[in-house]
Amino acid sequence: MRSGLHFYKEDDFLKHKLIQRALSLLLVLVCVMGVLPLSAFAAEGLSSAPGSITQKSSDYMKIGGQSVRYKAASSAINNVGLPYVFNEQVDVPGFGATRALCAYQKGTLGPAANGQKWNFSSEVNDPSLKVLLTYIYAHTYGNFTDAGNARGLETWTQYWSDIWFLVAQAGSWLYEHGVIVDVNSNREGFIEQMAEEFIAAMKLYHRTYGQSSWIKDWDAISTHSIIDSSDGGKTGYSAYDYIKTGVDLVLDHPEYYHKYHLWLYDWDKSQPWKLAGQSGVPMQRLLIAVPGDEPIDLSVQLTVKKLEAGTNKPLAGVTFKIEDANDASRFSVTKDTGADGTITLTQEADGLTAGQYIITEEAVPEGYVAQTASQVVTVMPNSSASNTFVFYNEPNKKEGDGSIRKVDADNPTVGIPGAVIRITSVKLDDGGSYFGEFVTKDGGYILKEDLDFSKLPTGAFLAEEITPPEGFILSSDVSKVKQPFVWDGEHDVSLVFENSSKVKVQLKKVDESGSPLPGAVFLILRDGQIIGTEETQADGTITVSNVVEGHYEFVEVSAPAGFDCDKSPVGVHVNAEDLQGEQTIMVTKVNHHKRTLTIQKRDAETGDPIPNTSFHVRGINIGYENDVVTGADGKAVLESMPSGCYEVEELDVPKPYLLDTNNRKTVWIDSEKDKDIVVDFVNSTRPGIRLLKLDGQTGKPVAGATFLIEEVNGGFSDRRQTDKDGLIVLEGKDGVRPGAYKITEVAAAPNYVLDDTVHIVQLEENKTCTIELTNIIKPTLKILKVDSITKSPIGHVKFQIWRGSDDTVTGELNDLGVFYTNEAGEIVLEHIDTGWYRIRELESAPGFTIKAPDTQDIYLKAGETHEVQFENVPKNAIVVEKYDSVSHEPLSGVTFQLRWLGGASGTGGTVIGQKKTGPNGTCMWTGLNPGSYIVEEVDPGDGYTILQASETVFLADSGEQSVVTVRFENAPDGSLLIRKVCATNPSITLANAEFKVTYSDGTLIGDSNGIFRSDENGEVRISGLKPDKTVIVTEVTAPPGFIKDTQSQSIQIKAGKTVSITMKNQPKGKLIIQKRDSATNRPLSGAEFRISTAAGCEVGLDGVIGTSTLTQNGIFVTDAQGEIRITNLAPGAYVLTEIKAPDGGYVIDTPSTNVVIGQGGDTQTVVVKNSKAGSLVILKQSSLDGKPLEGVEFKVTTSTGEFVPDANGQISSNGLYYTNKDGKITINGVVGTLVVTETRSIPGYSIDPNTKTQTVVVNPNDTQTLRFYNTPSTTLVIEKYIEGTTTPLKGVTFLVTDSSGAVVGNSNGEFITDENGRIVLEGLEPGTTVTAKEIKTVEGYVLDTTPKSIKIKAGEVQTLRFYNQKQGGIVIKKLDSVTKKPLSGVQFLLTYADGSYVDADNGHLSSKGLYTTDANGEIRLTGIVGTLVISEVKPLDGYVVDPATQNQTVQVNASDTQYITVYNTPIGGVELIKVDAADKTKRLGGVTFEIRKMDGGLVQTVTTGSDGRVHVKLDAGDYYALETEAKSGYKLDPTPHYFTVKDGKSTSVTITNEAFSGIILHKINSVTKEGIYGVKFLVYDQNKNPIGEYTTDDQGYIYIDDLTVQGKGRLYIRELEAAQGYELDKEYKTVYIQPGKTVEIEWENTPITGQFQIRKYAAEYNEVTGTPAGAPLKGAVYEISEARSGKVVDYITTDARGVAASKPLPLGRYKITEVTAPPYWKLSGTVFDETLEYSGQIIKLSDYDKPSNLGVIITKRGNAQVLAGSQMRYDITVANTSNVALSEFYWHDRIPTDAVRGTVLTTGTYSARLNYRVLYKTNYRSGYQVLASNLLTSSNYSFSLNAIPTQPGEYVTDVYFDFGKVPVGFQSTTNPTLTVQVLGTVANNYQIINRADVGGKYQGTWQTAQATWLTIVRRLGPVPTLPQTGY
Repeated sequence: MRSGLHFYKEDDFLKHKLIQRALSLLLVLVCVMGVLPLSAFAAEGLSSAPGSITQKSSDYMKIGGQSVRYKAASSAINNVGLPYVFNEQVDVPGFGATRALCAYQKGTLGPAANGQKWNFSSEVNDPSLKVLLTYIYAHTYGNFTDAGNARGLETWTQYWSDIWFLVAQAGSWLYEHGVIVDVNSNREGFIEQMAEEFIAAMKLYHRTYGQSSWIKDWDAISTHSIIDSSDGGKTGYSAYDYIKTGVDLVLDHPEYYHKYHLWLYDWDKSQPWKLAGQSGVPMQRLLIAVPGDEPIDLSVQLTVKKLEAGTNKPLAGVTFKIEDANDASRFSVTKDTGADGTITLTQEADGLTAGQYIITEEAVPEGYVAQTASQVVTVMPNSSASNTFVFYNEPNKKEGDGSIRKVDADNPTVGIPGAVIRITSVKLDDGGSYFGEFVTKDGGYILKEDLDFSKLPTGAFLAEEITPPEGFILSSDVSKVKQPFVWDGEHDVSLVFENSSKVKVQLKKVDESGSPLPGAVFLILRDGQIIGTEETQADGTITVSNVVEGHYEFVEVSAPAGFDCDKSPVGVHVNAEDLQGEQTIMVTKVNHHKRTLTIQKRDAETGDPIPNTSFHVRGINIGYENDVVTGADGKAVLESMPSGCYEVEELDVPKPYLLDTNNRKTVWIDSEKDKDIVVDFVNSTRPGIRLLKLDGQTGKPVAGATFLIEEVNGGFSDRRQTDKDGLIVLEGKDGVRPGAYKITEVAAAPNYVLDDTVHIVQLEENKTCTIELTNIIKPTLKILKVDSITKSPIGHVKFQIWRGSDDTVTGELNDLGVFYTNEAGEIVLEHIDTGWYRIRELESAPGFTIKAPDTQDIYLKAGETHEVQFENVPKNAIVVEKYDSVSHEPLSGVTFQLRWLGGASGTGGTVIGQKKTGPNGTCMWTGLNPGSYIVEEVDPGDGYTILQASETVFLADSGEQSVVTVRFENAPDGSLLIRKVCATNPSITLANAEFKVTYSDGTLIGDSNGIFRSDENGEVRISGLKPDKTVIVTEVTAPPGFIKDTQSQSIQIKAGKTVSITMKNQPKGKLIIQKRDSATNRPLSGAEFRISTAAGCEVGLDGVIGTSTLTQNGIFVTDAQGEIRITNLAPGAYVLTEIKAPDGGYVIDTPSTNVVIGQGGDTQTVVVKNSKAGSLVILKQSSLDGKPLEGVEFKVTTSTGEFVPDANGQISSNGLYYTNKDGKITINGVVGTLVVTETRSIPGYSIDPNTKTQTVVVNPNDTQTLRFYNTPSTTLVIEKYIEGTTTPLKGVTFLVTDSSGAVVGNSNGEFITDENGRIVLEGLEPGTTVTAKEIKTVEGYVLDTTPKSIKIKAGEVQTLRFYNQKQGGIVIKKLDSVTKKPLSGVQFLLTYADGSYVDADNGHLSSKGLYTTDANGEIRLTGIVGTLVISEVKPLDGYVVDPATQNQTVQVNASDTQYITVYNTPIGGVELIKVDAADKTKRLGGVTFEIRKMDGGLVQTVTTGSDGRVHVKLDAGDYYALETEAKSGYKLDPTPHYFTVKDGKSTSVTITNEAFSGIILHKINSVTKEGIYGVKFLVYDQNKNPIGEYTTDDQGYIYIDDLTVQGKGRLYIRELEAAQGYELDKEYKTVYIQPGKTVEIEWENTPITGQFQIRKYAAEYNEVTGTPAGAPLKGAVYEISEARSGKVVDYITTDARGVAASKPLPLGRYKITEVTAPPYWKLSGTVFDETLEYSGQIIKLSDYDKPSNLGVIITKRGNAQVLAGSQMRYDITVANTSNVALSEFYWHDRIPTDAVRGTVLTTGTYSARLNYRVLYKTNYRSGYQVLASNLLTSSNYSFSLNAIPTQPGEYVTDVYFDFGKVPVGFQSTTNPTLTVQVLGTVANNYQIINRADVGGKYQGTWQTAQATWLTIVRRLGPVPTLPQTGY
């Protein structure tokens, strides 16, 4: 991207310097001129114009002493007269002297006006003049920016400046005359124009001083001639080059120049006239150029604006291409206009730079005419106003139509012929008159052939009914007899007249209460003949008009929803007397509400409702069938039930209930008599068992005990284990039935003793039997070893343990091993077996001796813990006792150390060791030598302090045991409680206060540097404090919202006690700011405040942070309630400063407010109010008649020149506003001084200079109105639009003539509409009648040849409007119905309805109306109008014609293009081609194939035709073809041929057969005629010598080719060995062999047969059919096949007895397999391998089937909530939970297209490897289309639903997954997903309901399931609510 500064290359500046060099060459003569010295600019520029300037000096510009009269290149200047050129110097206040230009060519000037004042008039913003004067003034005075100086720009000499000022003066006059070329839109034209003036300036010099040495004739010099070189024009620069250099420098390098202001000044008329001889000549206007002091803005912006012609309504969706005019590769952007009709490009976002660009309109919305011409524009920096380019589009114009109809007043849908309607003109536009009478025809219409509105003159009319039809009377309502209307040719007119019949028959339909019933449909009969079918109206009536004599009846055929249909007729007879006069004969029919049938299901015992019970409801005397399921309340409610007799049958009841014995009930519903019906069913529950296992001692549940539960009489048997609650629960669903059961514990729970008692229980219906059983836990043995004195435990003592029998006698002992006591002196053996135990102490501990007894015998019982104690006697010992000094309780865990003062360790003694006191507070050292010992307390334990550190003990050497006891005491630690409360309310405790706690000597307490924090109760508890020490507590952090207590507190700790202190905090204050409307007092959100302390410290920056939203820069914003709430404020003064008023046009009334927060948690509320800014209304009217003027442009700025934004803060385009159709501009939310300037009027009106600019002051809550007037000129505007739209039509040519036929204007009367569709003609002679006629239109439109005339009125703007119709067209699209790809080469026949052929575009007749689709699959024809018949003649190969779209009729109108889409379906399948192996051009007919699936399933058997071909239509998938019968003379090909069929595509398989000559022997069964496998034959020659041995194949064939038997002549064949199960045929057969010939022999064998019989039984009870276990099953199909060849020989089916018998089968080995189970049963899976061994043998087999359990599952999850316009995803899971395989398995999702559109589908993966396909439906096509096929379940695919080819408005509604047959356990492993886009228009809280279903079939029975997911749509309000996931 280029940077903001653009620098020219060095050669550009060289060129600039050459210009100055050339000047010295051009000015070859030194002239003496009356030249004033060039004044330097002031150091600074000006931002605004001074009120007045003063003439400093003035004189004619002179050359050689002569006054210069400038002869310009432009005739616009010369036609006024050759003007003098002045050197005018003026003094500009605040700036200094500068040179001024004459801005008025006829004005006067001179030195006599020195000192005179000129007053400021206006600023000139013309870009062309600004570019020119910026370049000239900057180089004249050397006023460049730093960038310009750095690049070497130089100041011109006086002479050079004079020449350029002549050019500047010419530019000023060109601007005055309005002919200066716009540099933005035509840079080249501007350069050429100013180059011509440059040449004129040079001529002025050289004609005065003589020609230059190398230019002899200046008249021959053009703008591109070299003028600064002496080499004959070979090198150098032209005038064009000079001007272009200056223009390019200013436009392309604005950073080199200051921003110049151009200001116009008018002479102050209050001054006396001082120029003698100039009386009556106006004083000159002066134009000065002064640099501004504003910072240079180099930003670049381009805005393209698109408006609808005539309305100026912005057009969205128009596509523009904007590209660099010189290098499109550098910059090219294509964008669409937004909702405001604009495209804005910037330097930052788009890389836009200053320069020239081409804007091309590429596409417009439907109904608008595109602009075909491109526009070249110039983009300047900081010039958004001039960089905005407006384009207009004309909408299509509609041609109006009219209709008049006569209808029956009682039935307005019925038209009445025979009414006479008169049409009379009231006032026609052409001043003429009109009269006509017309009669309504069929349908009540006046036919177009009688009254053609298109031929009716425009104007006002009156339509009046003159004569009513026969049998009808005129309406008494005048408005229905006389109807005025206006016909303008554009808007439709539709008039309806009503008549009432004289005599009417009326039916009144009411309900039981007499209220009318609409919507009932009746047949109307007269004398038994149907004369009509009508529906009752809102008042419940049907009226039969125009009644004649006869009997009328009404028969109800359809009742309103919720009502019974009563088909009994009701009628009335109308006789001749009834027909006299006028009357309505009434009959009444009553309908009764349908009734509600409630099926109620209850528990027989409790009466509780039973949900999920299935019922079937069948109408006995009416056609009604329905299946229902009870809900959570146990009810199934059927509403609006027709009257009749019904049977209600209970089908299925949930477990554990039993089916009601009376499961069928009959009810009668009579809507006239009965109320709602309730049918009651009750169910008994199956019995249950509740077994509870408890601990026999504790009563706690025991888990893990195993029980066997068996039915006493056999049948039910189950093994269960108690759960964590000790329970085993068996319910009816577990198969428990009423009867006796035995319960036996077979395995005890871990660590428990087995209880194998058998318990018998009796189970009854509706009852659950509860049984509690207990177990005793195994016993525990505990051995305790203590010393005999202190009873302290002794560790590491050795014991041996034995176990005896579990009897009462010890018996044989078993050694359990050696055990040692632990530190606690214990040996514990848990959960050991019961019985006798012996324990013996083997060794005492060191320092002890064993105390008798050393052996103990005990008996352990279940559930007990037995403790055995052994004691040891200590040797010499010291015993330490430890006590609490306060409570005197013994202390355990205190550590003591013993030191012996003897030995060699020095004076400190020898450390014996350390010990801790036990539970009784003692410890002991034993086995000590006599001497002195020191007992030292080492560790007092937690919570205690040592009072006595040591004690000395002496053990005497007396030869006897010496035991000494020493007593120690410890003082317990103290505790401290710190409470934190509110100072103003001490009952409120304060959490999160931080304290520092130390001892008085500074020692920190605790592990966190002495820091403690109060808890939720406001407390700090510190334990383990040293008694008698002083503790200091200091608060370091106050609780949130409170002031810190700076006063520390101290307290002394007491031993074993808790001391407390209380510390208090003062609460901080709160501040509430409320923002209100000063007028309405309503709250205002969005106001911004800064809050600071009185010292200026901002809240939020000094640690005082409120709970409201605080931005980083310390700004608080009022919320939706108009409030800011700030807590945690310390007492003191605060300043509230409002820095931004609320949106919506509010202004700040009071910038700052003071508030004081007091002590004790003070809350202050401050209300700050805002007033609304005012409004400005600008009114624009015609000065002639005051009518409002639409489309007038105004610029609105502040007094400082800033653009005025509207109420929403959006700046109007460059401050420009346009009046609406009411001539009004309303700007809300403004305040202050505003300057309103009219900048552009509309054609035919001129701006009033007196009111062009107005200033107004708008106050808050104030509305100011400014009025502007435009004066109309005598103007005619011709406007051209597209029919039916307001889109202008550019390029239409009109011929304009006056009443004499003479052309108007100087272009032979021809004018062409501009981009606004307008032709503006001015200067027409008032009173002249002008006629405009369209003579040429643009391509694609119909020429309007009707001329229009108008009389020209003085001072008025008059308009003639014309409209063009679009030409009609037809587009035929041909698509593949599967892939939606276009199909080229498809032929269609196009005819009109009369059978004539449709012409091509150019009028050439296509070959008999035949057209062929192109590469895009399309036929496009334009310029066609009428009814077309489109017929598809010939599809492509491999496709079939869709009959539904083969022939279509379409109406093409003049401004209409019709689109027809025709589909061809590809033929999917396989073509088998059978050829001779030796000659593949030879096709073989009569060959039979089986087409099979890959699982062997037979699809079809086919035979090749005479051409050797056969085509088989197949679904996508994998198949193989198997030849089963060869052509005669050919060998059978047994090889399977595999192939794959893809969607809609055919594949070809070529198969060869080898020709055969020789012998073909076929061995067959004499009974079945089927081939026999394995028969051996021997072939002999004519001398009976063997030639060879042969064996029949699987089909019973032997092939012996002629090479083997060639020349053998006669041969003999004998069966050598029969197949098993057949009798050997010993007969010889004789055959004769001829070369090339084949002999075929069919040889029969008689089978030796046996039979199979199979009996089929139920393996267990079937809950669906009620079949008990062991019952015979009917309908099982078995397949019997030969074991060796696999050939199927028989299928058999079991009968009602469960028996199936095979046909007699030859002896041999067979396999029998069940292939079809009976309904509601699954295949057994057993394969019987049996052999028939002798004649007449019958093998009987038994087989068992288990019930089939069908089940499928589908789940669906998505968002619980979603934002409108966002995306969400559904996750789906599916599974076959049946215990059988399911065929035709599918899952399907119905996309909720009322609120979403599907975008992406992922297929997921599945547990079994299968091929499947995915289909879809759309809202335009009800049938499924294939999205993809041959998909693998192991792969996860993703499909974009948006990528499916669709028509406009078409979208996907359903997706369908088709799997075929799936196995047991088939399920999704990776979930399929569906992503959808929620429509942005969906309402808040709308419920999106997505439904999906799954299903599969088993034995013809479907099993299905459904899933539904509901999502709530949320729309963002003031506070967004984010969606919550449903996962």
